[in-house]
Amino acid sequence: MRVTFRGALRSKTIRLNTILTVLGGLELMGSHLTTLFGPKWAAGLMMFGSLLNIGVRFYTTQALDEKGGK
Repeated sequence: MRVTFRGALRSKTIRLNTILTVLGGLELMGSHLTTLFGPKWAAGLMMFGSLLNIGVRFYTTQALDEKGGK
């Protein structure tokens, strides 16, 4: 468990997903992204984040256990 947790802290995919989750939650709670950027740009930003997540997932292939053991 401890090795996997350390690996999760080093994972680019998990860091990106955390940022996207926070941004998505802020958008749902108060439309902060829409207020700042407008509806089209806010939707584009979230779409870009999703596509970036797919790209990072293909780029990072190492298991969390292996990352935590370093």
